[in-house]
Amino acid sequence: MAHPYDGGSTVNRIVSCIAAGLLGLAAPLAAQASLSSLSSLFVFGDSLSDGGNSGLLTQAYAGVVFPPPPYYNGQYSNGPVAVEYLWQSFNPGDNRFKPSLAGGTNYAIAGATTGTVNYNSVNPNVPAALQPTFDQKGSAWQLRAFAAQAPVFDPATSLFVVWQFPNDVFYASQTGQLPGTVPGSPGGTNLVTNGIQNILTTVATLYASGARHFLVPNMPDLGSLPFSIGTPQAPTLTGITSLFNAGLDFGLDQLSPALLGADIMRFDTAAFFAGVQANPAAYGFAVGDKACLDAAVPSVCADPNQYVFWDGVHPTTRGHQVLAEQFRATVVPAPQTWALLLLGLGAIAAVARRRAVGR
Repeated sequence: MAHPYDGGSTVNRIVSCIAAGLLGLAAPLAAQASLSSLSSLFVFGDSLSDGGNSGLLTQAYAGVVFPPPPYYNGQYSNGPVAVEYLWQSFNPGDNRFKPSLAGGTNYAIAGATTGTVNYNSVNPNVPAALQPTFDQKGSAWQLRAFAAQAPVFDPATSLFVVWQFPNDVFYASQTGQLPGTVPGSPGGTNLVTNGIQNILTTVATLYASGARHFLVPNMPDLGSLPFSIGTPQAPTLTGITSLFNAGLDFGLDQLSPALLGADIMRFDTAAFFAGVQANPAAYGFAVGDKACLDAAVPSVCADPNQYVFWDGVHPTTRGHQVLAEQFRATVVPAPQTWALLLLGLGAIAAVARRRAVGR
C-alpha cells in the first residue's frame, strides 16, 4: 500500500531542496516562542519516548510484554519517560496522554527509525520470536497511525514532539542498509542526510495536518552513553552524532521559513547529557557514566534514582524527569531580557501618557 504522504505533495516540494546543504555549518537557533498551556501532546519517536507501545505490541502478538521486568510497563526505563513527565507538568493527574496503541497520541515505539523500518526487527537483544512484531514500525508507521486516527486538536495549545535517529545508526550498523524514507522509498546513500530529510518530512507533514508548535530535540552523543564509553567505536559514534546534530539544525533553519506560523523549538540533548555526566551531583545524581541495570546478570543497582542511566542507552525515570524539566523550560522559556525591556518601555510610555493627559 502506498504511503499517504508520497508523491508530488506540498510536503515533498518543501523539503526537496534542503538535502544538499544539510551537512553545512549550523546557523544560530531561531527565536523560540512559548506554549503556556498544553491541551494535546503528540509524540513521534523511539524508545526514549515510548510510553508502552512496545509492550502493547508484543503482548498482542505473542502474549508477552517486551521489554520485560525489571523494565517498567513495557517501556525502556524503570518508570515514566520524559514526554510523560512533560505532559504531567502541564496537566497534573490527567491521564489522557497515553500510547497510541491504547488510543492515545504517543506514537513513539521502541526501535523506530526515521524511515520505514524498526531496529528491533533485527536487534540481537530482542528475542527472535518477537522481532517480526516490530517489522516496518518506523516513523512512517507512526505517521500513518496519526493520519488514521485523525485527532481533533487546537493548534494553539498542542505540541508535537519529533525525536528520532539513534536507531538509524543501530540499524545501519547491524544490516549495512539505510532505514528508508518516510514516503517509503529506499533513500539515499548517506545515513545522516537520509535521517535528517526524514525528520524534516515528518515535521512538514505534521504542519500540513495543522500542527504549529513543535519540539525537535537533537540526538544524545552515542559515543558517551554507558554502552559505548571506552569502546573502539565511541569516537565514530560521537562523530556521527556531531554531524547529525549540526545538520539537523541547518535543515530546520532551511525548512522553517516555508512553514508560516510554525514555532519549531529545539532542544540540545547532547549538551544536556554532557552537562549531567560531567557533574551528576549538580542534578541530584551520584553516577553518570554507568548503567543501573546489569542486563547480563541481570541485577539492578541499590538506588536507581542515583543513576542517570537505567541501561546502556536509556535514562532512569529520574533521568527522564530531569530531562522533562529542561523540555518544559524550552517550551515555556523564561522571559527574555529584551522582552522585559520592551514591557518596561511600554509601562514608562503609558505613565508618560497619563501624565500628559493630566496636565
